[in-house]
Amino acid sequence: MSEDKKNAGAAAGSAALNIVDTLKNNPKALYALGGAIAIGILAMALGGGGDGQVHVKTAVSSGQTISLENPNGGLSHLTMAPGLVTASDAEEDKDTDVCMAVAGTKASVEEEQIVGQLPFVKVKVLDGECQGKTGWTSKVNIKGN
Repeated sequence: MSEDKKNAGAAAGSAALNIVDTLKNNPKALYALGGAIAIGILAMALGGGGDGQVHVKTAVSSGQTISLENPNGGLSHLTMAPGLVTASDAEEDKDTDVCMAVAGTKASVEEEQIVGQLPFVKVKVLDGECQGKTGWTSKVNIKGN
């Protein structure tokens, strides 16, 4: 091994030892390093990385036949107007319900609308317990055929 490589390795090792010694002997330096790391992690977590938009990749057109499938499992909620989907059992919320469709229910797309930043689709159910009913559901609940 050449002298330059030995000296470079020794210098790197002694620099690391000096940093460790400084952190051991100076608690303020240790706290400052910990705080800097915490602020960096917090900044990355709060910074996000998205553009604030909901991106649903299912392209639909009026008249297209689709399947209703809740991505979280369970039923797809159909309501009288877009954006009215709630998880509560309050009596006033039940007045806006049209139907709860099981996964795989076939439907026909009638209209598409964005409420807030969330896309909704108006569908007419073609089979199952909700057959013949028309209602709005979140676009994430549909799957193109």
